[in-house]
Amino acid sequence: MPVILAGLSALAFGFGDLLGGVAIRRSGRPGAALGVAMVATLVGAVLIGLLLVVRPPEVVRWEDIVWPVGAGALMVATRPLLYLGMARGPVAVFAPSFGLVMIVVPTIVGPLIGQTLKGIEMAGVALAIPAVVLLSGEGRLPKLGVVLRSPVLGLAAVVGTSVGTAGLFLTQAAPEAGEVPAFVVLVTGVMVMPWILRQRTGSFWPEREILGFGSVLGASSAVAFVLSTAAYLRGSAAVVSALIAMAPVVSVVISWRFLGERLHAVQVLGGAFGMAAVTAFAMAG
Repeated sequence: MPVILAGLSALAFGFGDLLGGVAIRRSGRPGAALGVAMVATLVGAVLIGLLLVVRPPEVVRWEDIVWPVGAGALMVATRPLLYLGMARGPVAVFAPSFGLVMIVVPTIVGPLIGQTLKGIEMAGVALAIPAVVLLSGEGRLPKLGVVLRSPVLGLAAVVGTSVGTAGLFLTQAAPEAGEVPAFVVLVTGVMVMPWILRQRTGSFWPEREILGFGSVLGASSAVAFVLSTAAYLRGSAAVVSALIAMAPVVSVVISWRFLGERLHAVQVLGGAFGMAAVTAFAMAG
């Protein structure tokens, strides 16, 4: 079940990442990344809140609130930086860099909190690494010197570390809490982001041009957060993070099919590695 949930959340995150980058590029205004993230977070919180009214949790412990608040605080900083990195690029450096860090952090830290991986799960993580690099690289593999000199490398490391750590935090909540942890993550963002946006742009509300994109992104992110949180509550942070890091395959396919962008051979190869990784995780489950 965690593999299916994480895979579906990767679909929703991949769509959202692409949409967020497009919105920021079209806006071209200061604070666009933060504005898109704020609208998406607000819409997502409202949708998940309505879901909680229809389907309340079985039981909620203090751990189901405190740890998601920590994850939400990390995501407050991460979501604008993620969309900014996707828009600023080069995506061939930013996307694989943050994806790799996102996989490595819970893989290293997980055993320290009792989340030891099975042999086949380690094989899946190992397969996920080249999959993320090949899928995210825009059809080319940049040289090491290019990566190290890139102005977005540090940004990618921060985003990857934050997302990986947030995943570890969410594993400390319990499945019986239902959608409460996902709701808490987004509400934390709603409480903080308007003040950050005001400091950046002088207004609590973003420009009208990005409201539409942000609202659609909010709907997709609500689905993504519900699915990813459910996966983290039921599985290993390293496995779930590795699967969610496959989100670029969705962005690549949408860009190729609907935006007319070229699909490169190395991305197809990355998709093959990704399928092998998913198969390994499914066999472990």
